Amino acid sequence: MNDTQTASAIAARLDAPVISDICHLGGRGALYLMALVQAHQSRQLVAPTLEATASLLSVLDALGVIRAEHRSTPVSNTTFPDKLPWSYTWPHVPFDDLEARLQNHLSGVARNTIYADTWLRIWQELIPAEVTAYLQYQLRLHQFSESYLSELMPMLLPNESRYSLGNWRYACWVSVRSMASVALQHPGNAELLKFTLRSELSRRLQIALDSPGEKFCFSPSYSMPISALSSVFSRVATSLGDNFWKSPPSYDVLQSS
Repeated sequence: MNDTQTASAIAARLDAPVISDICHLGGRGALYLMALVQAHQSRQLVAPTLEATASLLSVLDALGVIRAEHRSTPVSNTTFPDKLPWSYTWPHVPFDDLEARLQNHLSGVARNTIYADTWLRIWQELIPAEVTAYLQYQLRLHQFSESYLSELMPMLLPNESRYSLGNWRYACWVSVRSMASVALQHPGNAELLKFTLRSELSRRLQIALDSPGEKFCFSPSYSMPISALSSVFSRVATSLGDNFWKSPPSYDVLQSS
C-alpha cells in the first residue's frame, strides 16, 4: 500500500466493528497499531518473535484497522524481517497522520490508571516473547539448534512475575555459555546439552532472584535491536523506561514510573 493513501480512499471493512476514533481502540489496540506503524516506518521488528507479531496482526485485524493477509500482493505491506503481509483498512484516520495521533493518545490519556490492568497484562505477555527471542539469539550466536528452545517453555509460566527481563537475559546468556563449554567436552551429546540448559536456567534465575542490585540483570544490547512493541510500551504508553528490563512486572512499578 502507498503510505500516502488517504483514509477516504480505503474501503470500509464490513466484517469488522465500526471504530471511529483512536480513543475507541482501547489501550491494547492503540499500542499494537502504533507498534506496527512505527516498525513499518523505521523497518524494525514489530514484536520480539514471529508468533508475537502474528498475534498482534490478528488483534488489529479483528478491530478492522488492518487486514492480516494470507499472502503478499503487490500493494501489501510486510513486516520486517519476517514478511508477514498486511494492509491498512481503517477509513477514519489517514495513514499519514496515524503515528503522530497514536503517540499523542498513548503519551496522554492512555497513561490514566484505567489502563493499568491492560498494561500489566501486556508486560507479563512480553516477558516470554522477549526471553524466547533472546535465547534464540544466543543459541544462534553459539551455533546451537533452535530446537533447544523447547527446554525453555516449561519455565515460562503464565503471569510469571518473580523475575525481570534483565534477570532472564542474564540466565539465558550464562546458560548458553555453559552449553558451549559442555559441547566441547562432550561433542554430540544433545541430551546432556538439554539438561545443562534446563538446570543452568533454573539455577541462574535463583541466583539473580537472591542477589540485590543489578549485577545479574542484563539490559538490552546494541547487538539485538529492541522491537517496536517493547519500545512503544516502555517509553510511550507507560513511563517504565529502563524499569521494563530491570523490574518484574507489577502495579507498583507501573504507577511509580
